[in-house]
Amino acid sequence: MATAKLTELETAAKEFSAASKILRNIKEELDTEIDAVKAKYSTAFAEASKNAGEAYQMLLTLVKGSEELFLDKKSMSINNVKFGYRKKTGKIEIDNEEFTINKLQELFPENADMYLSKKISVSKKALDSLTAAELKKIGVNIIQDSSEAFVKLTDDEVQKLIDALVKESAKMAK
Repeated sequence: MATAKLTELETAAKEFSAASKILRNIKEELDTEIDAVKAKYSTAFAEASKNAGEAYQMLLTLVKGSEELFLDKKSMSINNVKFGYRKKTGKIEIDNEEFTINKLQELFPENADMYLSKKISVSKKALDSLTAAELKKIGVNIIQDSSEAFVKLTDDEVQKLIDALVKESAKMAK
């Protein structure tokens, strides 16, 4: 493959910059319009959110004060709202892990491994102290840094948008 000339790189960079500037301008217009719509609804949204929170608390308080209504049937639905009582999800708490491990091994010797997890992994940070020869003996390879070509805008917001568009077009191509 022939090496590109500096003038070709400059031209291509200029075209990319111009195309991304158009994209940036459209994004800024979109953000401005979105901000205006958010501002238009922010007061109503805050008020509705406050009212919904208060209504939720009122219903919860009423349910807590009406346990007798939920003795047979634990919950009910009215107007698309389900409420009542439900069992809490239990949580396992171990006071002394070593004691529990020993008891599992004692009481369930054939199945103890099923209840215990054993995780041993290599500490890459600790391996930094070994020489290349020692690393080779234990089957560890050192992978050299390499460089690759890339194109990225210095404007992170537009770059994120471009990355998202590239990812979306790749999905569409499949």
